[in-house]
Amino acid sequence: MSQIQDIRLVINLKNNNPIELLDLTKSLVSLATQFNSYVTKNADTKENKEAKLYVKEIKSGSVIVELVELATIGMIPFIENTNTIIEFAKHFKSAINYFLKNEGEKPELTTTDFKEIATIINPIAKDVGSQFNLSTTINGNVELHLHLNSTETNALQNIFKKEIEKSKLPEQLDDVKTSVLMTWFQARNDMKSKIGNKGVIEELDKKPLNITFENEEIKESMLHGDINPFNTAYIVDIKVQTIQDCPAAYKIVKLHEYFDINEIDNN
Repeated sequence: MSQIQDIRLVINLKNNNPIELLDLTKSLVSLATQFNSYVTKNADTKENKEAKLYVKEIKSGSVIVELVELATIGMIPFIENTNTIIEFAKHFKSAINYFLKNEGEKPELTTTDFKEIATIINPIAKDVGSQFNLSTTINGNVELHLHLNSTETNALQNIFKKEIEKSKLPEQLDDVKTSVLMTWFQARNDMKSKIGNKGVIEELDKKPLNITFENEEIKESMLHGDINPFNTAYIVDIKVQTIQDCPAAYKIVKLHEYFDINEIDNN
């Protein structure tokens, strides 16, 4: 029978000032949520996917919380070859190191992940001179350690904010948004004109943006056919073109069809 080992995730917050209880609670809840998300995606058995973190011990001296994982069924500690705490800690540390030190490959994190990790380190980010320590131990021996000071946690939170803002952009430069509905806000009669054409794609942004074209054929079809462009809606494929990560123009790469706006039944 496999020997059960004492595997722990240790969180040590070395604070200079008292930590607000709500901040500490949110930090630990976000840590638990990140752990649950990780095991749900990566664990290899149903029991492992249902693993939860439980408080094993709270020690004096700063804020030291030791957490263990237990099987949901029967509340039995995991056997030695089940190391989701170790793997989760490695995942967490590698994500931190990528964004703070540009080490390794960029992890696939969602907006929720960024917000939760920012919440985990928030008590330290708010307390100048404090420290965040995360480590794993097996039978009391330290296997992995992550150390962050308040300056580093502040830097990480700022980086995460930028990543979240990037994720809010409807599309990046080379990503094609297909079959979107566009109407003209203003258009130039001069085929040679490269500026002055603006359109609205409401599902992406209600304000008008500059319009460019993949080729002259598309431009001719949309602006100089037998139809009035201002009474017409177009189904198009577009690329969102950005300046300093902000949408600046739509580049129309394909025209699918168009129809008269006046024929829309509003009833």
